[in-house]
Amino acid sequence: MKLARTFAMAALALVIHLGLVYGLIAILHVVLAGLVVGLLLAIVDSTIWNDTQLTSIGVGTVIGLGIGCAVAQPWFLHSNLGLAATVALYVSPGCVVACMGAWILGRSVRAEHYQRRWALMALATLVTLLWQTTLRYNEGVFTPDQPTVNAWLNAPPAPGQTPGDRDYFLNFFYQTHAGVPYYDAVIATYRADALGEYRLPNGIPGYRLPTLFALWQLLPAQGTALVPAFLLFATLAVVSAYSIGTQLAQRGAGVLSALLVAAAYLNISTSSFVVFVDGWAMSITLAGLAILVRALQRPSTPLMCVALAVLLLAASMREILLYPILLGTASVVLLPRAQWLRAAAPWLVALGLFALLYAAHVWAIDGRVDKAGSVGFWLNGGPAHLLATLRFFDQLMGGAPWFIPLLVVSGLVGAALVMRTQRQLGGLLLACVLVPHIAFLLFGSAGRDLITGSVPGYWSMLVHPLALTLAPVAWTQLLSSHNSLETSTP
Repeated sequence: MKLARTFAMAALALVIHLGLVYGLIAILHVVLAGLVVGLLLAIVDSTIWNDTQLTSIGVGTVIGLGIGCAVAQPWFLHSNLGLAATVALYVSPGCVVACMGAWILGRSVRAEHYQRRWALMALATLVTLLWQTTLRYNEGVFTPDQPTVNAWLNAPPAPGQTPGDRDYFLNFFYQTHAGVPYYDAVIATYRADALGEYRLPNGIPGYRLPTLFALWQLLPAQGTALVPAFLLFATLAVVSAYSIGTQLAQRGAGVLSALLVAAAYLNISTSSFVVFVDGWAMSITLAGLAILVRALQRPSTPLMCVALAVLLLAASMREILLYPILLGTASVVLLPRAQWLRAAAPWLVALGLFALLYAAHVWAIDGRVDKAGSVGFWLNGGPAHLLATLRFFDQLMGGAPWFIPLLVVSGLVGAALVMRTQRQLGGLLLACVLVPHIAFLLFGSAGRDLITGSVPGYWSMLVHPLALTLAPVAWTQLLSSHNSLETSTP
């Protein structure tokens, strides 16, 4: 048994457990949950290591899942088993399937073919669990004695009954479906809000761009129609994360990236944050970045234009998501000087198009803002805001407050590793994770939760799905490098 590999498998098993335990596998039978864990571990193991060490895989899986169960106890919707029985029936199948799967993939003469098929099967499983868990949770199956997400979505907020952003956005949905023009709906909602002192939005950023609200008009005029529509966007995010991880590292990384992004989007889809523009738009950004990775790895001008068009679409939904285009423009300085002008041209075109779009947005607002309230409203960043963003997704990530910061740091390392062979691409990805976190220290809304007084951390949706996507790139690249050194040493 190789201790380094055993500890690596234990760490990977712990990560998979934390990504699954409080959401994606809760609707499964306890034994089936263990099978999902084992499948994911087998795929990751076979793509990192060239040989099959069953003892290291088995012991590492048991250690990792054991620690995971101590950190975040597994719970299953239809199980009446005690904790000891639950752990045994969860850990044992996970260990057996991880060992059997790794052995099959390691011994197969068509290992690459089966790795691809198994990875796609794992991806389909994660997407299915995301859909099924969301739909059942929002119906109240998990919390039968509490108000449901669906009940809230189907109740149009009454005028003046909009105490938070979520109520504003839901009100925009119903008002625009009733034929009220978007900008008029925003003004009417703000003007009726007693808690907001009947004031207009705080500056231009107080108005969301109308793109997503226009798309919502294609849906039935029931709030619950937003959930399956959001799940389509969430599916795009999960598939894009898989694509990015696979392109930058290997299929094992892609599967882990898909898992972490699926867990993050489950946080959104099972809460009132489903009506926030941020999660919807970020899925488009991930899709654009997945295409961009391909375009930069195998230089293609048409593919680059497609990637920028997709990134521009995301920015047209949420202006903060212009940052990948801004940072992409800056990333051309990592190329030889002679290539700067040509490389920057498509990025500059995208920036010009966004400027026109945003100018039209400003023109439509026509100065209808609360100028007094706008002063300094968006300059409320700081450590509290940064911490709030880092805590935003941890509820369904094993409830471990240290897990997301660890993933963010891993995402930075993953991007830095990409820089070793793909300087511009790695630099861009590194900046796309690092710069927003610095910005969180400078910028943020002055709003506070009316009940707890806490700082809102929902801007996390605009960056952390990318950090979660890049984290497995770091782990698999480092483990693969260690494995190569071991096998090359006499």
